[in-house]
Amino acid sequence: MLELDLGTIGWQIFNFLVLMAALYFVLFRPVTASIRRRAEEKQREMQALQEERERVEQLRRELEARLAAAEEEVAAIVQRAREEADAERAALLEEARKEVERILAEAQTDAYRLKRQAIAEFHDELVSAVLEVSALVLGRVAPDEVQEAMVRELCDRVWELGQRDMRRVELLRQSLGDRTPTVRVRSARALGPELQGLLVRTLSALADRNVNLDVQVEPSLGLGLEVRLGDLVVDNTVAGQLEELRESVVAALEERINHE
Repeated sequence: MLELDLGTIGWQIFNFLVLMAALYFVLFRPVTASIRRRAEEKQREMQALQEERERVEQLRRELEARLAAAEEEVAAIVQRAREEADAERAALLEEARKEVERILAEAQTDAYRLKRQAIAEFHDELVSAVLEVSALVLGRVAPDEVQEAMVRELCDRVWELGQRDMRRVELLRQSLGDRTPTVRVRSARALGPELQGLLVRTLSALADRNVNLDVQVEPSLGLGLEVRLGDLVVDNTVAGQLEELRESVVAALEERINHE
């Protein structure tokens, strides 16, 4: 039975809180500042739009004033001239109205586009930060037995591949030629001799020859490991599994925003 070490768990919780505080100052505060700057830029654009609207309104009032003065000057002209002047005024007013509507429509479209772009960028940054932190936290708090189980699970998947898709295995073996292949391994934690031996035996059976291991430890993967042999890549890392959820998480956020 797995015994819980309360001291270790407490230390891991403390490390997690320190990590979250660091992320707040290093990541979330800059992101919040960026969002605030975008909001200020949008406010300035809306202010400029309001000034442009007032300018157009002033032009319209001046235009109406000129037209009113023209009406007084042509009061003595024949009915035909008056009708032509009225028609010209109506055309000018219609043109001014359409121009105002066009400017407002373009401004609304730009404001909406900027808002959606800012939201999308914030969602992407937020999801990336959450996924990265989740992988790191899981990697810190999970016991070594979990890492070992994930290594064995990857080996089982390799064996299943050899039993299920021999054509693919034969193509892989042919692509390796006569050389002794090197297997590139990215692991969340260091692998002991037993696990490295298990990997060598499993991958040697897959390649039908001895293989060399090149192990790189990358804690950002959280747990598990990624194995690359020729064109074959087998990934059972926590970071890889979380990355597969990115699109669904972003889509869920966008759908919620749209519903609201």
